[in-house]
Amino acid sequence: MKNTILLFLLFFSLLLQAQLEDCSACDTQKYTKKDFAKKSLYDLQLLRNEIFARHQYIFKDERLLEHFQDYSWYQPDYNNPPEITLNDIENANIALIKSAESNIKSKRKRLISELKELKRVLTVNDTITINLFLDNGLRDEVNPEVALNELKSIFSKINLKDVNWYRNEALYKVSTDNGFSIIETSLRIDGSEVILGRGDVTHSEIMKEPFKYGSNYYSENEYSSFWIFKFDGQQLRLERHEVAG
Repeated sequence: MKNTILLFLLFFSLLLQAQLEDCSACDTQKYTKKDFAKKSLYDLQLLRNEIFARHQYIFKDERLLEHFQDYSWYQPDYNNPPEITLNDIENANIALIKSAESNIKSKRKRLISELKELKRVLTVNDTITINLFLDNGLRDEVNPEVALNELKSIFSKINLKDVNWYRNEALYKVSTDNGFSIIETSLRIDGSEVILGRGDVTHSEIMKEPFKYGSNYYSENEYSSFWIFKFDGQQLRLERHEVAG
């Protein structure tokens, strides 16, 4: 009997996890914060809108409408748009999802604030605060001062006000062609990982024959540097600095 109960509880637990892949049970199953804690902002937004979609709501957002039109259960009457009335469980789940969305947005805002602060302290050479961000991450550097100047140079080309997100990633990247090489400088965010980098991508576009006489460009001299940070939701800390070339 005891084993039967344990098997039932295990099955029920797995069933609840499966339900979170969609919101088909959001009208009868009241979820908790833990159920949504590991969902991305993209997933949360779809789950929240699915609650309305299952009431055949007609979305004004064309892409959202197109997304739900791929499901057989979504068949709204466009001539007679329905009046949507949600029950208490649905409203409670929507509130939880919105709270989870707000938490992710707050963390993103905090991350950008941390990056702005790091850029500021590098600019004014505030070594005490810089060391807090680096967290001994440069302990193996042969010349830490040169490395810091490089990081400062990377930040000078990154517009932190123009960093945009796609699902769980964000990017700002610029390429500079100085007639000799194409240098790429970038900020890439993927979940909790933040990478600031610069690298020689290839030779300048004006070089028709970059590996013949008349050019001093050698691919062996290409150089890349990546600063890998981790963000725990509050603080940004350097994990490692990688150099190639």
